[in-house]
Amino acid sequence: MVSTKAPTHVPGRQRFGGLLNGDYQTFLALFGFGVLFTAFENLPKLRSLLFGQSVVDFSAVFGLLIVLCAIFWRALLRRGFVWAEPATLTWVDFAGIDRRRVVVKRMWTLWLGLVVVVGYTGALVTAIGGGSRDVWIAMSALTAFGAILAAVTARRTAIRGETAAPVVLAMAGLAVATAGLGPMAVEVLAGALFVVAVAVAFGGEPVAGVGRQELVDGWNARLLRAMAAVFMDPMLLIPESRPVPWLSLRRPTTLRLAWAGVLGRSRYAAASAVIACLVGVGHLAFPAVPVAPLFALGAYAALVPFVGGLGELWRNPGRRRWLGASDWELRLVNGLVTAVLGLGWGVLLGLVTLTLGVTPGWPVWLAVPLAVAAALRTATRPPMDYDVSGGAAGVQALRGVDVLVVGSVLLSTLA
Repeated sequence: MVSTKAPTHVPGRQRFGGLLNGDYQTFLALFGFGVLFTAFENLPKLRSLLFGQSVVDFSAVFGLLIVLCAIFWRALLRRGFVWAEPATLTWVDFAGIDRRRVVVKRMWTLWLGLVVVVGYTGALVTAIGGGSRDVWIAMSALTAFGAILAAVTARRTAIRGETAAPVVLAMAGLAVATAGLGPMAVEVLAGALFVVAVAVAFGGEPVAGVGRQELVDGWNARLLRAMAAVFMDPMLLIPESRPVPWLSLRRPTTLRLAWAGVLGRSRYAAASAVIACLVGVGHLAFPAVPVAPLFALGAYAALVPFVGGLGELWRNPGRRRWLGASDWELRLVNGLVTAVLGLGWGVLLGLVTLTLGVTPGWPVWLAVPLAVAAALRTATRPPMDYDVSGGAAGVQALRGVDVLVVGSVLLSTLA
């Protein structure tokens, strides 16, 4: 009797996300490919938008790509691919299929998508700047070996302190941009990443071997994100807080809850540091890009995860009655805590800009308090109002972003 390996395809599910079935997914894929390819036909226009009349500083471009690799690495370390739908999980178990193959396949799909994003960005910027053959080789080596390191670390269970590794890589990009290093130094860095990947590849348990409960918990988190996208409710995308054992809430106060929400999301502090490096190096690499919107968007992305505690209280009237705090008290206390976080992130960004030798004008730094106000406005939006046209829901989904856009435009006129 010859045994055949059971397929991992679930009956009734489209293969390759429906990209090859000729439906709207195929159209969107072809349209997206056309848009990305068209960018290479407009290199002079893109050069004027990104660099203006300045000479392309490939050291800054190298630093920018290194920071993008750090963000790619951090995104994969979240291990958002570790999930399984309960019904599918039951079918896989009774069909005698190794569930680890399903999780691993999903990891490589996500990995490939991130590699395409980083590789495309590096190729486009290099083409716009007219990079030499050495620049292309350095960019390719950095993308390839950085992707290998990200895959090796993401496929195994979490290592204590691993979230600090992307910060170290981002600081390496900062050093490359500051010192004005060339392709040879970038190739050495890429080789170092490969050596680290080889060292980490041995040992550890594969993350695909987690239990059923972990897979179902991952599915619940994914389902929540999917519903947030369908119903245009961005507050559901803000991550949940983890318990803080040493912080007692037996006597709950607004201030304690505010800090509990921040400390419970401290795992996103490393991502905020990487964002600060990205904003600083991006400003150095693309001198023609307006600085105020860049700073405002970076600060908003860094602060939004930490206002999740206020968002949970705001959309849950029962918890607000339990706390017994007024709306203004919630806004004031959480606003002060968020302002402290914004001040810390602004100081970090200031250190990055000083290291890079760039000195933005003083109006640009008003983007940080603007981002604080926008983040608070996002967290304190009223319940979604779904009408027939969907217009009210669309406006409420942009709450907070509207202040960010208008304020960035005004700051750009002052800078």
